[in-house]
Amino acid sequence: QQKPNVEFDISYLLQRTSMNIILNCAFGINAHANEKLSETFFQRCLQVFEFNIFQTILTICSILLPELNFLWVTFFKYTNIFCLWLCDHIPFINRFIDTDPNTWLLYHVESIIKQRCLHGIERIDLLQSMIDATDVFQKISPSSKLSKYRLNLDELLNNIYLFMIGGYETTATALGYLAFILATHQSEQARLQDEIDLVYDDYEQLIKLDYLDWFIRETLRLYPIAPFIVNRQCNKTCRIGQLKIEEGTNFSVDMYSIHYDEKLYGPVSPLKFYPERFQEKRHPSAWLPFGVGPRNCVGMRFAMLEIKLALVQILRRYTILSGEHTLSQFAEHERFIIAPKNGIWIRLQRRSSQIRECNYYGD
Repeated sequence: QQKPNVEFDISYLLQRTSMNIILNCAFGINAHANEKLSETFFQRCLQVFEFNIFQTILTICSILLPELNFLWVTFFKYTNIFCLWLCDHIPFINRFIDTDPNTWLLYHVESIIKQRCLHGIERIDLLQSMIDATDVFQKISPSSKLSKYRLNLDELLNNIYLFMIGGYETTATALGYLAFILATHQSEQARLQDEIDLVYDDYEQLIKLDYLDWFIRETLRLYPIAPFIVNRQCNKTCRIGQLKIEEGTNFSVDMYSIHYDEKLYGPVSPLKFYPERFQEKRHPSAWLPFGVGPRNCVGMRFAMLEIKLALVQILRRYTILSGEHTLSQFAEHERFIIAPKNGIWIRLQRRSSQIRECNYYGD
C-alpha cells in the first residue's frame, strides 16, 4: 500500500501467510501475538526444504545398504537430538553447530504437546483434537478392542509434524502459481473478481463459488506441486496392453502425462489455461495434485479452503498485474516439490470500487 504498482516478489508474503495459518489451526498459536516464535518456526520450515549434506549422505547410505536403513536413521536421529540438547544447555555452541531443522521442529512440537498435557491446557485446534484422540477409546472402555487404536506419542508427534510441513510449503507454492496465473490472465482474473464480489462473510456461499474452484483446479493441473506422490504396489499380477505387471511391483504414476493428456482434457489444448474445462465431470484419477483413492492427501479439503480464503481476501482488495520480471524470472525448480525458482514477481493495484471488507480469520 505504501508503494502502489511497484513490482515485488510475493513469495515471502505467501509463505508467511501459510505458516501463520498452520500455526493458528494446528497449535492455536497467534502469529501476531507471538512474532518471535512464529518467525523461528518459519525459518526452520524453510530450512527443511533446503539442500542438506547430511540428509543427502543418509539418503545415499539408505539406497546403497537398505538392510542397514534402520541403523542410519537411528544414528542420524539421536545425533541431532544430542546436538539440539547441547545447543539448548550451552548457548554459545550455536555458533559452531547447525542443528537439523526436522529434529528442532519435532523437539519443539513435542514440548508443546507435553506442556498441554502437563498443565491441562485445552484449545480449539488440530493438536487438541489429536491429543483427545489418544485417550478417548481408553476412557470409554479400557478393555475394548478399539483401545489398541489409540495414538501413542510418536504417532501424534509425527502426524502433527507432517501436517505442519506438508501444509505449509505446498499451500504457499500453490498460492504462488495462482498469483502468476492471475498476473498473466487478466480477463480470467476479472471474471473471478466478479464472482468473489458477490460473496460476503458467508462460508456457505464461499464453497459454492464454481469459477473459483475451477480456477484453482486448472492452475494445479498445469503446475502440480508434488507430481511424484502417487506411488503404489501391484497386489495382483495383471496385464495392461502388452505389458505384464507382476504382483509386488512398485510403480509411480506420471502425473504430467495425465494432466496434459488431450483425450482427458480436450478439445481445448491442455497447454492452455482454461478453467471452464472443469465444468465437465471426469474420472477421479484424471486430476492428481492431492493424490487419489484412500491414500490421497488427508489435508486436501483444508488446503483448498485455505487457498480459497486467501484468494478471496486478496482479490477483493487488489488486482494482480504482471511486471517487467513476471515472465522473465518465472522458472520451476525441482526439490522435494516443484516450486518457482526465482520467486513470483507481480504488481498490486488497489481496486477502485471498495467492496465491503470481510474477515474470515477473526483478526
